[in-house]
Amino acid sequence: MDRRQRRLHRIERLLTRRNARLALALLVLLTVPALLALRHVRVDYDFEKFFPTDDPELDRYLAFRDRFGHDNEYVLFGIGHRPSVFDLDLLRRADSLAGRLAALPDVRRVISPTRLRMPRWTPAGVFEVPVLRLDHDSTLAADSARLRLDPVARPLVNDRGDALLLVMHTEQGLSKARSDSLLDRIEAAVATSGLPEVRIAGRIHGQRHYIGLMTRELITFMLASAVLLVIFLSIAFRTVWGVVAPISVVALTVLWQVALMTAFGKPLSILTMLLPTILFVVGMSDAVHIIERYIEALREGHPKARALAITFDEVGLSTFITMLTTAIGYATLVTSGIRPMSEFGLFTAMGVFLAYALAFTLLPAVLLLMPTPVPAERTVRASLWDRVVHGLLRLVIRRRRAILLGAGAVTLTCALLIPRIRVNNFLLEDLPDSDPQKQGFLWFEQQFGGVRPFDLEIAVRDTALSVWDHDVLHRTAIVQDHLERTYGVRHITSPVTVVRAANMALNGGDPAWYRLPHDPADTERAARLARTLLGRQGLSTIASADGRTGRMSGRMVDEGGAAHRLKNAALDGLVKGLGPAPAVDFHQTGMAFLIDRNNERLSEQMLLSLGLSFLLIAAIMTFLFREPRMVLIALLPNVLPMVFIAGLMGLVGIDLKVSTAIIFSNAFGIAVDDTIHLLGKLRIELAKGRGLPYAMKRTYLSGGKAVIVMSLMLCAGFITLIASDFASVHYMGLLISITLGVALLSELLLLPLLVLLILRRRPVRVVA
Repeated sequence: MDRRQRRLHRIERLLTRRNARLALALLVLLTVPALLALRHVRVDYDFEKFFPTDDPELDRYLAFRDRFGHDNEYVLFGIGHRPSVFDLDLLRRADSLAGRLAALPDVRRVISPTRLRMPRWTPAGVFEVPVLRLDHDSTLAADSARLRLDPVARPLVNDRGDALLLVMHTEQGLSKARSDSLLDRIEAAVATSGLPEVRIAGRIHGQRHYIGLMTRELITFMLASAVLLVIFLSIAFRTVWGVVAPISVVALTVLWQVALMTAFGKPLSILTMLLPTILFVVGMSDAVHIIERYIEALREGHPKARALAITFDEVGLSTFITMLTTAIGYATLVTSGIRPMSEFGLFTAMGVFLAYALAFTLLPAVLLLMPTPVPAERTVRASLWDRVVHGLLRLVIRRRRAILLGAGAVTLTCALLIPRIRVNNFLLEDLPDSDPQKQGFLWFEQQFGGVRPFDLEIAVRDTALSVWDHDVLHRTAIVQDHLERTYGVRHITSPVTVVRAANMALNGGDPAWYRLPHDPADTERAARLARTLLGRQGLSTIASADGRTGRMSGRMVDEGGAAHRLKNAALDGLVKGLGPAPAVDFHQTGMAFLIDRNNERLSEQMLLSLGLSFLLIAAIMTFLFREPRMVLIALLPNVLPMVFIAGLMGLVGIDLKVSTAIIFSNAFGIAVDDTIHLLGKLRIELAKGRGLPYAMKRTYLSGGKAVIVMSLMLCAGFITLIASDFASVHYMGLLISITLGVALLSELLLLPLLVLLILRRRPVRVVA
């Protein structure tokens, strides 16, 4: 008995019906707690988790946030009314709504033009005059004219005068439960206000919309993937067991993986919500290859246990390697400094391991306990699949020169298009323009100058000065004026803003005095009045207690990360040109700024992750084949799909961002699986003493069907994601599907030619 026969005998001794029942019983025991854990599954939406943890700017932002609060803890209310909002009944309803909103729990204050009172200094003291008087219609014309001239109140009404703005500031760091509770009360107050047109925007509003949409899509795409896989499995195997057994493997994989994430306290995010769908598709690979070889062994006349032993012996190593390479493709994302991306890579890699373990426990147990699925010694030649595979092999041999030249031309063309890829991002890029949340966001941009937050830290280095010092204020004013006139920031609040307003109050409320005083003594007087009027709570939002640090905040239109990078460069140039004195620094920070920085670093992270995948997979192939040329053969067919998809992104203008950057490592880890299966089969054929041409022919004919079926199923599973309302999910489904399709063509057309050309010095003629 030779070594292989002894190995098969040992495997066969383990494949008994008793062991199969024990395996199923153990799997049931493990599944029960997993089912119970599903009750605690959470879905999370938090932009801040996408901040790169290894970026020093994150520490600056966290310190800034601890000092001044979050930059997105507000809710905007846009009240529209044509032809004008200066209608007494409308203003009274808006004022009533502002009062009810201000009385809600977890609300710090509500700013409304109907409740805004402007200070006026007189010899008798400081008085507050309402911007809008709601007692009688006769005062509205004068009040509306005065409001349009008032630089403080003017931003609360749009340029056409048919929309007004209410700004609600909430408590800091509200939990999901408290945010939802507050939003319910807000919506109830709006519903009973009698106002016909009210739009809402803000973190707590977007959070609920995102999580609801994520939950619906999670269920939808899992079901869609399951239906498509059932269809493909039915076509491929044409038996009930050929559908039920693989589906059971991937269903348990998804269940266990979600339960595992829940046990670790990890919610599903915009990226990890894709994990069930991806595992449902990717986890099918091992099952399909096992079943395909099992059926082939049965048709060769072997009994069930022996057929399974042959399957384990011949595809066990290659499926382990493919599992390992797929897991590596995802696991390399752990090197990213972005927490959701790292968690996505880690848990997806763990899920791939689970899928492999279940494929080699649940699947053989089910196959052993079921009746023999196909008649023994049935000929395979008559099937459609074999005619297709034979035809492809003949095409490859006859058109080998055209295939090689075509592959080279496509690779070169796509490589030249790669520099056209632009690193860019938008805050709400995930949502389509037809989405109500996106429409509301765009409406606020058009009417009130944007929703994207802007924050600038003002740091005084000289211990003898503060942000309220005359020279510091004038230097800050230069930066603030640039931001308003050139950068595009609206609704700016800063020490400069409140001192200008105080100076206007000291001069009878005349808008012409909304400026910084020229005399240091007058500046000190205005600054003292500003601090008094703000009070401790208001003052804490724009300046530290010691006056050494200040905050300049506002809102702006989201023009995209690429446009903001150019504006940031101009801002940095302005700051550097201010001169050395006084010793004050200006440093941009905030949520939107960090998201932009995150995307700027994506190119480097993508190349690092992809390069790490290449190195690890090359090491695995070197160990498996002990032949450096086989590493080249394994990698070349999978470089072409990566270059192709990058060139396609450059050609059609798909930006590089978080959602598209992770595609390369993911697709490479999946695409290389077919290469490993084919080369693993080639290794077995060569070990049987067959010559290279004949071994390659047997490999192609034997593994071709599994490669085609598996690739089509993967593409079908991912292609469902293009129906997503999230742009990140849409592009992931589209680009990975295209990559896998190109990879399939590369495996079927290019790989056999590379084997014959690289492993032999002269062309090899194969008889098909």
